[in-house]
Amino acid sequence: MQRTTLVFPVLAGKREADIMRIADRFQADPEGYFESRCRAGVSLERAYLQHTPMGDFVIAYGESDRSAADVVDAYAKQATEIDRFFVSTVKEVHGVDLSEVPEGPPPQTIGEWVDIAVTERRRGMAFCAPLAPGQEDRGRAWSKEIYGPQEMTTSRRAFGQNVEVVTLTETPQGPVCGVYVEATDPFEANRTFAASREPFDVAFKEELRVLFPPLINFDQPVPGVTEIFDSHTLAHRA
Repeated sequence: MQRTTLVFPVLAGKREADIMRIADRFQADPEGYFESRCRAGVSLERAYLQHTPMGDFVIAYGESDRSAADVVDAYAKQATEIDRFFVSTVKEVHGVDLSEVPEGPPPQTIGEWVDIAVTERRRGMAFCAPLAPGQEDRGRAWSKEIYGPQEMTTSRRAFGQNVEVVTLTETPQGPVCGVYVEATDPFEANRTFAASREPFDVAFKEELRVLFPPLINFDQPVPGVTEIFDSHTLAHRA
């Protein structure tokens, strides 16, 4: 299973109604949506809108039996009408042309933790943040180390959390991390993590202060995030 958190900037001048066009279309045509995602091998897709001082972003989390590049390639082939709508709207709203191979390395999931004791799907929340310049290799090495030990499981279970995924994307503006959290209440889990004084959580946040610019304060909850789409919820409504 491939888990990926992708970041899409919202072009200046686009309103929330523009941003919601894709989610609205998916919800209006569940059959077309699931046909598209089945072709791409996608089993779960969730999207979130984040307001930041740098502008608005849509963060999309997906689970698939294919790589992120292969999933995007399936959409770019525009096999269905809803694929064509999706590709054209992403370009219009986000300035990203899914039909072209992007420059630079593909998005790389560098951190992944899943609580295998939890079998049901819980609510999600995702956000993005720019990595400090030159910290990519340190971030990759630290993520490989920190997402494995039992301390990680103990920490996240205390927040009611069951999934955490970090994907690094190289952009023309620099490296950006997309982070997905799944929990009984992911927003409360984020608030609890921000306030935690447990040694593991304190050390975790101290490393984040090295990896990310000073303007990002992980001792405070991530602001400005709202859910705009959840395929799991849509499947239960269809």
